[in-house]
Amino acid sequence: MKNIIVGIDFSEGSLNAMKNAIFIAEKFKSKLTLLFVITFDAKIIIGADKLEKTELYSFVETKLKKLAADCKKALPQNIIKYKIRTGKVSKEINTEAKEQGNALIILGTHGCSGFKEIFIGSSAFRVISGSSCPVLTVRYGARVPKNFTEILVVIDDTMETLQKLRPAANIAKQFFARVHVVGLYPPQFPDIRRTIEKYVKKTENYFVGKNIRHKTTFIENNKDTKIDTVLKYAKEHEINLIIIMKEVELAGENVFILAPFSERIVNRSPIPILTVNVNPLIYPGKNKVKDEKRD
Repeated sequence: MKNIIVGIDFSEGSLNAMKNAIFIAEKFKSKLTLLFVITFDAKIIIGADKLEKTELYSFVETKLKKLAADCKKALPQNIIKYKIRTGKVSKEINTEAKEQGNALIILGTHGCSGFKEIFIGSSAFRVISGSSCPVLTVRYGARVPKNFTEILVVIDDTMETLQKLRPAANIAKQFFARVHVVGLYPPQFPDIRRTIEKYVKKTENYFVGKNIRHKTTFIENNKDTKIDTVLKYAKEHEINLIIIMKEVELAGENVFILAPFSERIVNRSPIPILTVNVNPLIYPGKNKVKDEKRD
């Protein structure tokens, strides 16, 4: 996590995301980039509704420079920069992340920028869907934690579920956090429960090997109530970070969209959500992924 990129549109949501980025960058000693995207049809920017479009770039640069200076005060040892790109929001954010490499994108999921595309709903989801790096989403109005002390990973019966473990361990190690391992299983399918129990055991062994504190819980759950169950557990145990896998569905030829669970929990969660990409090498016909324990 050498590079952290925060989508900024000067809304309270994006500024809240920036606050999260500051304490994460401090722990990982990351370079922090504040990124603003001017869309081709931009009409209004917060605080600049009476400016001509030709004046927008200078206005944005002035505000970004001030925010970068504020970040530098909080992170005197880190490299802080700001950048303005022009184009489609989701595409430009993901392009910046690819160019920097080893990146984490942080977005607020509620904004009010006046742009056709803003950091809310479908725009944040488009960033996540098209991203090749992890994306941390922070809902508007959410309390910014001073630390990630309690992290939640949900283990299900999917092949990709164990890919949450590596980022969970990396973050837990930096923040001296405890990881809550929750195995969710449908009571009417004992075969699925056995699969989940096997994955949970692998999870526990992985965290033991990494010297990560963890707590394991099994919960009966139906698919339709999965989000409610996860958020209820998170509230009861004062979780301040939930890590999920990016679930996508095919929506037309070569077009992927976020699956319902990923989309809804990002939208509903008052707790920051880290969405992790699936490594396709785990699927049949691909080369086998190296055992996580060898990392």
